[in-house]
Amino acid sequence: MRVIKVRGTGEPMVGNMLTPIPGEELDYRAEIAPIGSRSYAESVRDIRAHLRGIDAAGQPWIGVAYSLGAAGLGDYAAFDRPEHCAGVVLVADPRRHRSQCANGGVSLANWGIAGERRIASVPVWSFAVPDDPITACPGDNGARTIANTVTGLTQPVPGRWWDAGYTLAWAWKYFQQNSRHCVYGIEKMPGDHRTYVQAAADAVRGVA
Repeated sequence: MRVIKVRGTGEPMVGNMLTPIPGEELDYRAEIAPIGSRSYAESVRDIRAHLRGIDAAGQPWIGVAYSLGAAGLGDYAAFDRPEHCAGVVLVADPRRHRSQCANGGVSLANWGIAGERRIASVPVWSFAVPDDPITACPGDNGARTIANTVTGLTQPVPGRWWDAGYTLAWAWKYFQQNSRHCVYGIEKMPGDHRTYVQAAADAVRGVA
């Protein structure tokens, strides 16, 4: 079975978050301006177009993706009706649904910063650091309004949009030196001896 890997924004084809997982790198421009010239929407469309081509080849495959890649792979699985995809493994998905998390410790009041979409067409394993503001942002946090601007998507006005301190506290988790969005390969999951990437690799092996 083919294993298709989709990297995150600005990551190289070699030496990225998912490099420890064997498989084929999807060759797309992993950009969200100002990291590159493409918009979020353009990059997600590109991912989905590539994946439609892979699925059309008729060979069984499983996808594993990180960050922007997870947004694209997740949207593909949710909206494009894949016929040969055996499952998706998502790491730090910006569109993670609150009900879809493969690890413990994440509040049901937190979900992807770009809004949530539920994947029902294929098996899904979605991994989230409990305080990663990209995939586990509180539903009432004002950072969601920033995400709307970046992604071009819309979501309900967060309940505490006016609370600048609350918004900045969660935004800082992304921008701090040891970004909570970038620890998936080094931090162990709550109550588990594995890192998030190791658990993602196990999920892939369980299918492939």
